[in-house]
Amino acid sequence: MTICIEQPEGCQQNLRAALEYAVDWTVFPTKPDKRGSYKSAARSGGRAWGATSDPNEICHDFVRWPDAGIGIPTGAGNGIIVVEYDTVVGHGVDGAAALEDLQDRHGRLPDTLQALTASGSLHNYLKHPGAGIKIKCTNSELGPGIDVKGDGGMVIAPPSNGRRWLNRNPIAVMPDWLVELTREPPPKRLSIRERATAAVNAHRLARMFQSGGAGAYATAALADEIDSLSRAPATTRNTALNKSAFSLGQLVYAGLLQQAEVERHLIDACSANGLTADDGLPSVIATIRSAFNGAAAKPRRGLA
Repeated sequence: MTICIEQPEGCQQNLRAALEYAVDWTVFPTKPDKRGSYKSAARSGGRAWGATSDPNEICHDFVRWPDAGIGIPTGAGNGIIVVEYDTVVGHGVDGAAALEDLQDRHGRLPDTLQALTASGSLHNYLKHPGAGIKIKCTNSELGPGIDVKGDGGMVIAPPSNGRRWLNRNPIAVMPDWLVELTREPPPKRLSIRERATAAVNAHRLARMFQSGGAGAYATAALADEIDSLSRAPATTRNTALNKSAFSLGQLVYAGLLQQAEVERHLIDACSANGLTADDGLPSVIATIRSAFNGAAAKPRRGLA
């Protein structure tokens, strides 16, 4: 392991921890005022949040941003997910009680590596079930105050921002019941009737496109959706992305737009509104693909 020589006093603790974590995980420098990275996927070869396990790059990052916390991407890449519960004191919700109720109904979480935040939230680190299963990132879906950091998510690790490890337990295997509650369902397979309907609509609209009628509409729709999405505020970015991707996906499956081009424009818009930097490129792409799957059965009609 390579350790950089000059380390500003303020970043030494987080830098040492980041280098230790990088033996097993990729890490990135988080901004102290929000859950985002100082780096971006666009300028890091497509790596979400600019995460890396390279010691030299980590040294450079934490010397450049000495106030940075340590971000760890969750999901299949790093092989971990995190189940977090909030507290009444810290967040006004009794996540501990909700977790007890969840465990009473399904089974106990195993003893595992745990961390405590300054606000009292407890983070339970668990092993990701594997690349063939996608674990969703959810907020209060399992119960009030229970969050899951899965594929496309991230967690801030100790000693950042007052966080500390409660134990040094090995990371336990994710229980089967928790996998079933949090896994992303496979894409819906269209029925023969749905595929036939989609083909008929696609053929009809493709003819319109060839005559020039629908082409102008599709181009204008693409420009309008991308412009709106690029200016979406932080509170509505995820919803806006899903809506725009679904709407444009309908035009893709109607044969009026090219999927690769639409995906590229959607990703560019999310880079512009900050969603890619905050949630990571894999999360943005997953949302786009999910919306496209939903649009496949409902290609745009009524443009004749």
